[in-house]
Amino acid sequence: MVILDVVLFVRIAETLSFKQAAKQLSISRAQASKRIAALEYEIGAPLIYRSSRSLCLTSAGETLLEYYRRVFQTMEEARVAVEHLRNAPAGRLRVSLPTCLWVSLLPRLYGDFLQRHPEIVLDAHVSDACVDVVAGGYDVVIRIARRLNDSTLTARRLAISPLVLAAAPQYLQERGCPSHASELIKHRCLGLQGTRSNAVAWQFRSLNASLSVPINVWVIADSYLALVLAACSGIGFIYVPSVVIAPQLREGTLQSVLPELCKGIEWGIYAMHCGRSPTKNAAVLIDFVREMLPTIDGVEAHQSFSQRPSAAPAGNVNYSGNGSGRAG
Repeated sequence: MVILDVVLFVRIAETLSFKQAAKQLSISRAQASKRIAALEYEIGAPLIYRSSRSLCLTSAGETLLEYYRRVFQTMEEARVAVEHLRNAPAGRLRVSLPTCLWVSLLPRLYGDFLQRHPEIVLDAHVSDACVDVVAGGYDVVIRIARRLNDSTLTARRLAISPLVLAAAPQYLQERGCPSHASELIKHRCLGLQGTRSNAVAWQFRSLNASLSVPINVWVIADSYLALVLAACSGIGFIYVPSVVIAPQLREGTLQSVLPELCKGIEWGIYAMHCGRSPTKNAAVLIDFVREMLPTIDGVEAHQSFSQRPSAAPAGNVNYSGNGSGRAG
């Protein structure tokens, strides 16, 4: 039994005409007759009494019609529901945010965003890890990165965050404050998981020229949150986008060092999704996040753009960082 048979039988029962029902479904009268005959054979009972002038349902046909109308109604309701999804944001919206943004963004997403779009069910996850967008079922992934590696995802740059070199005051008192970036080789440095213990360099800028400085990674963490806690405890230097440590800089638990060498170096805050265009749910969330980002410490507005790199495995979001490992 196929869906067309359900629709055809209901249309014949309502119009009492094979010809009209066939016309509505864009099939021939002969095809309609064959399909009903096949349906009667499958059920094992006649459904329609036919004569040269009229037709009517048998008792089996009337019983079947009662059930088929329910199926037909469910089909119509499903069609309307899908059409509604296309026309207005509604349904589940699964998003992944980095740890450094969740404190500022999640309350606004659960508050202002859901008030604007009450029919959306927000499914928010917090992680700095590279995620498989397809396997994870994410509609949108928000990440911070120096640049994005090749990917079949579409990325939109929403804002930027300048890099900051910082350490805890207690660390600087105990081990001294470097007067030049080259002195970092003598200090302990912290990086995200994925940072190699050797051949790592942090990029700075001196007199409008790039400066690559080798560093020693003493501690590796799997999230920005863990990295910031390690830095605040006085273990060593951290070199991250300012949005990651804006509260700590404001409170004085971390202190900016050599800011003149960090000028003009920033990472982008990106929204990534599958396909060339985001779904309606994803689109309204991206617009909302872009609107909110400049109100967060350490974030600067930037003219957005879309990019669609190619050549990386589908669904894998990879990042390239400045010695801090993968950006998240």
